[in-house]
Amino acid sequence: MRRRKDPTAPEGLAAERLPGGRIRLWFYGDVEDEELVVDALELAEALARLEAPGYPTMSPEDLEDEPDDAPNYYTADVAVFEPVEGVLVLRRVKLPGPDLLEFNTPSGSVYEFPFRETVEYLRRFLPR
Repeated sequence: MRRRKDPTAPEGLAAERLPGGRIRLWFYGDVEDEELVVDALELAEALARLEAPGYPTMSPEDLEDEPDDAPNYYTADVAVFEPVEGVLVLRRVKLPGPDLLEFNTPSGSVYEFPFRETVEYLRRFLPR
């Protein structure tokens, strides 16, 4: 698989708009690269759900005091069309610390990026 690096992207991620309203995502790291094709509108809707008002619902101090009272993340999923059909799970982690976006791929890999930087980067490939 060819690795696409985009200097404007968060380290380890690249994207490309494809015909038919789809987007190709490249995830790369120290071990192996991964490439997925998803519907651009579905990805836009998933990211919008993760940005919805009300996040976070608890302060980091409350999460530390009562970790079982609220989920520690929000999730949204997107259908994957290539290389194999499956589901890409997006998870916005809301634990004390940085605001993170995880991508859990159908192969079981997990890629983690800064939430705001990643959403801003992906917006230019998504429908408005």
